[in-house]
Amino acid sequence: QWAEGETGVPAAAITALARQLAEAAPGVIWHPGWMVARYDDSFHVCRTAYIINALLGSIGAKGGLPIANKPGDVGRKGLKKLVDLYPAPEEKRADGVGWRHTQFDGGPGLINLAYDAIATGDPYPVKAYICYRHDPLMAMPDAEAMKRKWEGLDLMVSVTFSWSDTAWHSDVVLPLSTYLSRESIIASKGGLKPQFFVRKRAMQPTLDTRADWEILCGLAKRLGMDKLAFERIEDIWDYQLQPTGVTMADFDAKGFVELCDAPKYREDAELKFATGSGKLEMISPKWTKAGEPSLRTYAAPPAPPQGMFRIAFGRTALHTQGHTVNNPLLAEQMPTNVAWINTARAAELGIADGELLEVLDARGAAAGRIRAFVTDFVHPEALFMVHGFGHRLPVESRARGKGVADQELMPGGLERYDRAGGGISMQEHFVAVRKAAARA
Repeated sequence: QWAEGETGVPAAAITALARQLAEAAPGVIWHPGWMVARYDDSFHVCRTAYIINALLGSIGAKGGLPIANKPGDVGRKGLKKLVDLYPAPEEKRADGVGWRHTQFDGGPGLINLAYDAIATGDPYPVKAYICYRHDPLMAMPDAEAMKRKWEGLDLMVSVTFSWSDTAWHSDVVLPLSTYLSRESIIASKGGLKPQFFVRKRAMQPTLDTRADWEILCGLAKRLGMDKLAFERIEDIWDYQLQPTGVTMADFDAKGFVELCDAPKYREDAELKFATGSGKLEMISPKWTKAGEPSLRTYAAPPAPPQGMFRIAFGRTALHTQGHTVNNPLLAEQMPTNVAWINTARAAELGIADGELLEVLDARGAAAGRIRAFVTDFVHPEALFMVHGFGHRLPVESRARGKGVADQELMPGGLERYDRAGGGISMQEHFVAVRKAAARA
């Protein structure tokens, strides 16, 4: 009954779901969601999903949330790693992950905190930045604040298959071949049946583009890093496969090689986790040491101020983030985004479906013009739009000036992130809309 008041979901539906889960256990998967890392409490929301799986006994169970096997778990050798050609760096990570911020995973790190190191020189000066297939000026909030942090760089390089705001801002652009015209190093995929897979060229590269391995190995050659200066992709593949007993011919049938014949479910006695106890831990000493609660007390999210909306964004199956909106075929199918607004809220504001709007950030600055899409299928507190539009580059003739860029509606957004998990809180910003004035 309490949760109904918080969520708007009827209490009877919540009770029915809980009973269905209990009856189906352990054959249950409670998934934390894709792209849920957008709020101040996203980490604990995701962790709660895994705790529910643990309480239902579904972790590792058949029909439940399986444990992904690596090659060694099925008696096979893994790929030889290119990173092992050189010793691991001894310096602390620039973003503070793993030493200053001990609660965060040291694998992927947090690029927004690395930007702080560029600006401050702490823990050491960061003078070069290679953006590989990443467009932070489109993907992250508050582009102007980001550019100010980058002023401490001596060199910025973009490796990209298309123009982007970040590439336009960079000192050097290294053009990457599109995915159909580049081969890649062999990759390993964990799962009930772990596998190796490889991508080969379906067509030859156009213009003066290179595959990712060609770019990286070419740089290694110029820098005198001879062990990484491979001349042919076949040599990289041979190196990777050395300990595995797999040959390139084994990939010919499917493009991937499964490392076992049947799915491997582990017995309970085989389950061991990377915790102090080796078990699933509800209370984590790691989090306690970092000053973070393992089980956070619930706090209701702030409601938008009167007359405003929570900015929400998402993707579409037609475009790949903001990379493809200037593509002639795809731009023809979807040339711009629209602002999804709840029917009742639109009526309150006198907004009609298809009407041209301006969207304003919390400071009152307008980010551009966008058509209203009035629908029942969006929360009354949310204003939703597909991400990746609102481009401003002259070279992007089809995408320029089309729609609104959601990241421009998040002033101060680089500093607002989930202190437990590190994800930037991009849906914790409020916006307003007004009818667009006619242009002279």
